[in-house]
Amino acid sequence: MAELKSELGNRRKDRARDLNKSLDQLRKLSENDALADKRDAKNNASGFFDMNALGRRAQTRQYFRKLPATKEWAENNYYQLPIAKQDANLIRVNPFWNDYAASAAGQPFFSGNFIYATSNFAEMMLALSVLDLPFEAPEHVAETKDRTLQLTAGNHLVVCHQEILPSKPAKKGPKILLSQNYFRADSRYRHDGNERLDNFVDDEFLKQIAYGCQVVITNPTSSPQKFRLLVQVPEGAVPLKNGFYSKGRPIQLQPYLTTTFDYFFYFPAPGKFAIYPVQVANHGGHVAAAEDFSFDVVNELSKKDKTSWAWISQNGSEKDVLQHLRGHNLNRIDLKQIAFRLRHQAEGGGGRDFYNRIMALLEDRFTYHDTLWSYAVYHKDEDRMGDYLERSAVAGRVGLFFESQLLSVNPVERKWYQHLEYKPLVNARAHQLGQNRKILNSAFHGQYHRLLEVLKYRKEIQSNDLLGVAYFMLLQDRIEESIAFYQRVSADQVTEKLQYDLLGTYLAFYRGDLDNARKLVNRHKGHPVDKWRNLFAAAGSQLDEIAGKEGVLVDDENREQKQDQLAATQASYEFKVEDRQVQLSFQNLDHVTVNYYPMDVELLFSRKPFLKDDTEHFTYIVPNTVETIELPAKKTAHTFAIPKQFHSSNVMVEIVANGIRKSQAYYANTLAVQMIENYGQVRITDQAKGEALAKTYVKVYGKLANGQVRFYKDGYTDLRGRFDYVSLNTGELDNVQSFAILILNDKHGAIIREAKPPKQ
Repeated sequence: MAELKSELGNRRKDRARDLNKSLDQLRKLSENDALADKRDAKNNASGFFDMNALGRRAQTRQYFRKLPATKEWAENNYYQLPIAKQDANLIRVNPFWNDYAASAAGQPFFSGNFIYATSNFAEMMLALSVLDLPFEAPEHVAETKDRTLQLTAGNHLVVCHQEILPSKPAKKGPKILLSQNYFRADSRYRHDGNERLDNFVDDEFLKQIAYGCQVVITNPTSSPQKFRLLVQVPEGAVPLKNGFYSKGRPIQLQPYLTTTFDYFFYFPAPGKFAIYPVQVANHGGHVAAAEDFSFDVVNELSKKDKTSWAWISQNGSEKDVLQHLRGHNLNRIDLKQIAFRLRHQAEGGGGRDFYNRIMALLEDRFTYHDTLWSYAVYHKDEDRMGDYLERSAVAGRVGLFFESQLLSVNPVERKWYQHLEYKPLVNARAHQLGQNRKILNSAFHGQYHRLLEVLKYRKEIQSNDLLGVAYFMLLQDRIEESIAFYQRVSADQVTEKLQYDLLGTYLAFYRGDLDNARKLVNRHKGHPVDKWRNLFAAAGSQLDEIAGKEGVLVDDENREQKQDQLAATQASYEFKVEDRQVQLSFQNLDHVTVNYYPMDVELLFSRKPFLKDDTEHFTYIVPNTVETIELPAKKTAHTFAIPKQFHSSNVMVEIVANGIRKSQAYYANTLAVQMIENYGQVRITDQAKGEALAKTYVKVYGKLANGQVRFYKDGYTDLRGRFDYVSLNTGELDNVQSFAILILNDKHGAIIREAKPPKQ
């Protein structure tokens, strides 16, 4: 009894000593943490970061990142503008670009009209690129003295100046403002430089010519007003454009707003005619009226404006017409007025001379007019006939592609079709299911069929289209067809040399042609654009890994490359039991714990993918043997024998390491499998030779939150023996609780694994 008490006392002392030791360790850790917090606070207060804290943060491993949704990618010549908006309306003619076109070569360019080049982002960036203003702000000196500002410029600059001056007080105005003016319909405006002015007529009017009347009414008060207008055409006039002889119309004007409207008429015969001016009334009575006006309608104007286009186009000589066109803005001229001249013989019997001179002038001024170009058909002018047909409705009726001597229709040039790419895009099934192949991504489905719609009009598929077809075949996992289309591409006939080589590198992996893949990678090793250089560098990293070297993380922001790099440094292991031995393959581990469970196993994967939850086929008992196995350094494989008592029994071997617990049945195969669950990857090698097993079939089932088991995805390992069994675009991963994975190789047998979804 005394000995028992003494033993208990010794045990209490040992436990107390151990407890005190643990408390001392905790106290030291707390003190160290407190010192670290103070140091961090001091560093933050002084404006510096704690490099140790950053280092500890960098050591924190990222979780699995879910594959993002598929995006549609297009090549843009202008920033964030689809090809349909990249037309002549993007950068319009305005005073700024006129100044730039007229500027002297070799001299600094600046225009005060830069304010007009602000219609969109693209135009503003183009304007900045041609303005000779410094991109780095120079030193300007500004001084104020005696109510004046003196600015000494350090370099070219833009100065906006605004001044406030006194003005005379305005007289009290009427309750409304009303005006009524008349203009010739075919010469509505006149231009003074770049300023457009009204071209009103107030003296003689010509018979049988269309005229218009402009009525303007303004509410200058702060209250809304309602009016009733009475409008009439002049005596002796006939209304035009579905007009009227006399019409009343209601008008409601908000404060400080103006409304305007036009109506048209013509005089059949000459004479003196009056007009009842516009009358305005409200509920209180008459409010205002326009000024009286009398029309003097004549057979021929006594004062002819022989400088106007209306007169020159109809009455001037061909020389006058050409001279007027050379000296005026063609965008302001109605070229249809001279269409009748292009059919007749030129002055002096020149045949098509006038037609050619007019068309050449318009071509030099980059001006196209549909009516004038239609005369190319009359004159059998094949060159201009082609221009006319390409812009006519005929071009839209011959299909998406057409080639002839006079007419060429290209869907890309006409912006009917644009090559689009889809990334990332992962198909759940590697093989066709059912009679018809299905494309589940609706955007890609539409794009693929648009390409087929274009190709059906071609007699022969050109190399650039073959390259696009090869890419679309890859997106559908139709590898053999993609390779066949790619081999039909003539390298000297495609302008997309870089894309051609990248696709060739990708397909070389499928063909196992690693030498050609390495050749293409080395060709673009020093490409100046990061995006393309990294793509080839990533392929080179995979080639190194296939050759047994360590892969390199090329782009830290690239999800696929980062996942590969994390998977390569993650502590993981896989094992199998064969010939009474446990064959363990591992990475980043120094020891494991092995538990042995006798069991009764009936493996029917097709009926029960998830064996661990199948209590009808597994019977567990308390493990009667536990071993700790030390693993050799600088190796990735280790073999040890199972205990003798299990040599002739079915046994479930469970290995625990680094928080990972895995179990496996004892049955025959020669596969070495590494499950990297944190990143959803599996790596399969030959157990005997250690070589990666490419083209090994992997089939995955997923158990959902509601307990339902359904097919998830399948596919084949790449040349590195790797397969990503998790990544899908469909969003299925959010509902999966666990995976059952069947790995099948014709030569090396089959094996079943289970895995949890990676942490996100």
